[in-house]
Amino acid sequence: LKSAAAFFFLFFSFKLRTRCYDDARFDIIGPSTDIFALLGEDVTLLASLSPPLSAQGFEVRWFRNDFYSPVLLYHNLQIRPESQLQAYKGRTSLFPEELVSGNVSLRLQDVRVSDGGLYTCLVASRLWQDEARIALNVEVVGTRPSISISTAEDQQTRLECSSEMWSSRPEVTWRDMNGLDMTSASKLTFQRGDERLLRVRSVILIKWELNVFSCLMRSNTTRPAYQSKLGVYGEFSETEVQISNKLKLTFKYFAHCTLTFFNILLL
Repeated sequence: LKSAAAFFFLFFSFKLRTRCYDDARFDIIGPSTDIFALLGEDVTLLASLSPPLSAQGFEVRWFRNDFYSPVLLYHNLQIRPESQLQAYKGRTSLFPEELVSGNVSLRLQDVRVSDGGLYTCLVASRLWQDEARIALNVEVVGTRPSISISTAEDQQTRLECSSEMWSSRPEVTWRDMNGLDMTSASKLTFQRGDERLLRVRSVILIKWELNVFSCLMRSNTTRPAYQSKLGVYGEFSETEVQISNKLKLTFKYFAHCTLTFFNILLL
């Protein structure tokens, strides 16, 4: 009899606690700023309940433009893939073990350019619901810059530094062999191409003299990973090209780097 009474008490306590959670009001807390992610990496869109109630018995719906075509839907204690957007199948998840503490964050794998934009997290209990909006910016760092040399119509020599596949306008810096910033003498243009990504071109006019010119393209985001990927390190290879009996070009390329150097030598 005591065991039956104890079981009834525990069952009643559980039901009462669940009912309290169902009736309780809560807010969804998301990040105060946009979330940035690199193309191809995994990212977490943070969201949690305040107070930190258990969300195990709630509905958790992540969606973008269409409420009925969710990025992820958690309902009746399980993920419901039937109505999920095709583009997100196999790439989204919650943190099941942390639902009990109110963590309703969305894990998104293998980030694509098309994933960028606004997401809505809606959590609903039996009598209450709230939602939060989170913006995801997908950053695409462009291809290695390449430098070409040509002669302008006025017989001036020009260098063109170009790169493709940027999601936002990079900062472009020109320097000579002494570290002098020559960027103000350059002309920068952007062209929107495939998947709305940018092609970047920077042109500068130079004099024929012994010098080394560098072109650096750097993402304007503040993430340290971008900076390290754009730093100079490792061995460089060198190639000489004989243009004429008075002119030789020496190209230097640093491995694992987005800087391309070349010497212009008068023989």
